Amino acid sequence: MEMEILSGRGTKQSAAPTTLMKAALTASVCLCLALLITVIAVSQKSSNEEFCLTPECIEAAGSILKKMDITAQPCDDFYQYACGGWLKENPIPEDFSSYGIYPWLRQNVDLKLKELLEQPTTEADLEAVKKAKVLYRSCMNETALELLDAKPLLKELKKPEFRWPVLENALGFDVRWVAEKFNLLETLAQIRTQHSKSVLIRLYVSPDDKNSQRYIIKFDQASLVLSREDYSTNTTEAQQNREALLRLMVDVSLMLGADAKTAEAQMKSALSFEMKLAKIMIPFENRTSENMYNKYSLSKLQRTIPEFNWLSFVRATIDSKLYPDLSISSSESVIVRAPQYMKDLIKLLNATDSRTVANYVVWRSVLSRVTTLSRRFLYRYLDFARVTTGTTSLTPRWDKCVNYVEGTLMYVTGRLFVDKHFQEDKKHMMEELVEGIRWAFIDMLEKENDWMDAETKKKAVEKVTHIHKVLGSEINIWWSNSSF
Repeated sequence: MEMEILSGRGTKQSAAPTTLMKAALTASVCLCLALLITVIAVSQKSSNEEFCLTPECIEAAGSILKKMDITAQPCDDFYQYACGGWLKENPIPEDFSSYGIYPWLRQNVDLKLKELLEQPTTEADLEAVKKAKVLYRSCMNETALELLDAKPLLKELKKPEFRWPVLENALGFDVRWVAEKFNLLETLAQIRTQHSKSVLIRLYVSPDDKNSQRYIIKFDQASLVLSREDYSTNTTEAQQNREALLRLMVDVSLMLGADAKTAEAQMKSALSFEMKLAKIMIPFENRTSENMYNKYSLSKLQRTIPEFNWLSFVRATIDSKLYPDLSISSSESVIVRAPQYMKDLIKLLNATDSRTVANYVVWRSVLSRVTTLSRRFLYRYLDFARVTTGTTSLTPRWDKCVNYVEGTLMYVTGRLFVDKHFQEDKKHMMEELVEGIRWAFIDMLEKENDWMDAETKKKAVEKVTHIHKVLGSEINIWWSNSSF
């Protein structure tokens, strides 16, 4: 009985707590479910806010995925994983030695410019646009190019500053090269002015590296035809490239009228000179910002390297018709980016006979013009390019002409492109992007950069703050008149 009583009491006494526990458990489960639903909802909302799902973003994401190869294991071959799709869809074009996203973008822009430049001229076109279309059509006239053949270049080679020793009397006794009349400074200046080509000494104007508000004249070592390593090493590839270059030099001089025996001997000497030139050039790894910032006045540079008339050289490169009021004096500041090269160059010039120097300098001018001549010159240059760069076909004529017009009339083609293809509603997005990058860079400078001192940071922030952006239609500020 006692057990029954106890049992009965026990049953009655435990009934209330069990009910409460069930109620509490039920409430807890409901609360957990509510919290879970809330978390999921917040997570979904956060996900929607975190990821851009606009058509433009989806298109961009698809473009990135298309360039990848997600079947590759990133830990085994990350390059294939990241770029496999691009490699499959974009083999190197036959007229390119290398290819990537920037050449691809460049080619797409060129195709759009081609379409614009090929449109018929209308009365509504601005005068500058009409000139751009005329220039493009003139460049595309291959019939005229074939008829002219080498005549435009031969006409240049008759001028006193462009006479080529290797041709001897081929263009006439009165226009042959004469050692006593050879003026290296004048020849270098005229090649720079008329052909936009720097030989031996590169002269250009750009912002001062330590004061971007100011433009300054700069002197630097000029480029070579081949890479520096092709002249300084004796690998099989380097020897093949040098031989291909020599054969090009000889053949082009023969095509312009030189004697075969003379061409072989004199072009070998010119190539030997370029090999010596390569040895005195400052290698890339030594061309640091600090090493290349050497400020002089022209008078101080003249005292440092007196064998070359620096002031006369600068003055000779200035087009007095284009800049009649521009005056350069000996007090003008310049930056010499490779002082030791300049000193060694003078020594090399003094140790080399003037015929070899003239042959080399004028050859570089001739080479810059070869690809503007008739097809027999183009195909001879292609044979050289096959060996040295691996290209197997000529650049399409339209592509060359688009780039020529763009380089000559940059703001005109820019205006044409913007008017047709720039979407004004995207300008605000780009402004936000630029400002975001600017803000992020300044934030990184101020919070994460621990190797700059305070003064350097301050100057860096000032420089970033004053970067001027030009977006789309803002190109119109560069020219608003109808003529050029």
